[in-house]
Amino acid sequence: MKSLKEIRNSCGLSQKELSKKIGVTQQQYSRYEVGVNKITLEMYLKILNACGYKLNITKK
Repeated sequence: MKSLKEIRNSCGLSQKELSKKIGVTQQQYSRYEVGVNKITLEMYLKILNACGYKLNITKK
């Protein structure tokens, strides 16, 4: 699994740019990225969507 920083870097956005796209402050996003604050699934999906990723869930 890619880290939040890897995901953000793959879409070429700064923390400030990505935080604006997902509706949080740059400081809040930074706390997610370094692991100070736990991230919700909803926020993780917003980040993936903002960077052009899609989540596929498949049954084994």
